[in-house]
Amino acid sequence: MATLRQLREQHHLTQEQLASAADVSPSTVYHIEAGKVQPRPSIVRRLAHALAVVPGEIDVGASAAMPHLFSSEPLLTESATDVPE
Repeated sequence: MATLRQLREQHHLTQEQLASAADVSPSTVYHIEAGKVQPRPSIVRRLAHALAVVPGEIDVGASAAMPHLFSSEPLLTESATDVPE
């Protein structure tokens, strides 16, 4: 697992380039890297996609709060799990 900054730098990207590739604002990337915000799962997935990694490879300090991000299993939506008996 690596921090967002480590992964971004390994890919030789600026914060602005990563933000553009992930369709988020540069300030979002800055605030995540600085540990000032806890990103939503959808943002982590966008960043992971832009970096060609699985979301669980990005250390955003959220493993306890959002364990579903760190699984290689696909997320199920409520409608997919809401099966009538």
